[in-house]
Amino acid sequence: MRIRTDGKFAYREELVDDVADLLGENTRVGAIEASTEFTQAMLPALAEAVEHPDMTEDLAETLSTRVVDVEYKVSTGVNVRE
Repeated sequence: MRIRTDGKFAYREELVDDVADLLGENTRVGAIEASTEFTQAMLPALAEAVEHPDMTEDLAETLSTRVVDVEYKVSTGVNVRE
């Protein structure tokens, strides 16, 4: 697999290098693999977290990223049966 890093994709090189540093990986391939594994585990965990009783709208906003939007809203209502 090749990832383009020329022209408008030049930002990807720095992005992957930054992720490698954050995750303690020595190679770009390691960084991509680790971030993929992290995402694979984190998305279901976030879906579970929004159901936790301590979740708040502010916390959901903090957990949101450019790619993943975590939403938490409390709604109430009354329905009258006919």
